[in-house]
Amino acid sequence: MTELLLYDHPASPCARRVRIVLLEKHLSWTSHVLDLTRMEQKSDWYLKLNPNGIVPTLVHGDRVIYESNVITEYLDHVFPENPLYPADPWERAQAKMWQVFELEMAKEFRPLMYHRVIGPVDRARSKDELLADVTRSTRDPAQLAWVHRVYDGSVLDDGEARRLDALLMQRLERLDAQLAGRDFLVGDRFTIADVSVLPRVAMYPWIQLPIDAARHPHLRRWLDANEARPSFQKSLPGSAPIAGAGPRPGG
Repeated sequence: MTELLLYDHPASPCARRVRIVLLEKHLSWTSHVLDLTRMEQKSDWYLKLNPNGIVPTLVHGDRVIYESNVITEYLDHVFPENPLYPADPWERAQAKMWQVFELEMAKEFRPLMYHRVIGPVDRARSKDELLADVTRSTRDPAQLAWVHRVYDGSVLDDGEARRLDALLMQRLERLDAQLAGRDFLVGDRFTIADVSVLPRVAMYPWIQLPIDAARHPHLRRWLDANEARPSFQKSLPGSAPIAGAGPRPGG
């Protein structure tokens, strides 16, 4: 049971952290890239694999694993060389708390991503064209209503966007304080804590939140150092080893 198939999207920070772990462990895999703009992740065939309808999902032989933090822990156990989860119980607990920190950060990040990035991309074509593409994947009324909101720019109002901006900047303050005088979030080596948080933080500029070295010097240093790491470079959109589309169950 050696083949690894990752249902993936190059720009997803959750999928990227799985690719980083695969690269750190020198594992080979095949990526099946889902078209999130057409809501392929909500299609019936994919929901049979991942009932949450999000990326990533990992298929390892007859095993299907979803949720990025579950996938990374699974990979660390099944392929124990180059471990990323700390063996020390306290360090491991700290790493998992940083994973929870990132999950909360994601709740604040995603609405801004749809508001400031995905909505403008969608509006580059007609709503009818967009909906025609989406309905090839799903006819779920809730999903279609969400597509309408994104297209119409009504995901957030200005006040809510400012509130989320402030919360996300507070996240950076917490990270900067943690990284004062240290190179990694947990312990004295690169761990899953860094893998879990960095892809999300690296995307802050996408939602118009720059990371200023004057305001967050320790965070900026950590970000620059780890973005130069080979696994981060090779996991960038367009850089991951996409070996072709994997099999679509039932089709």
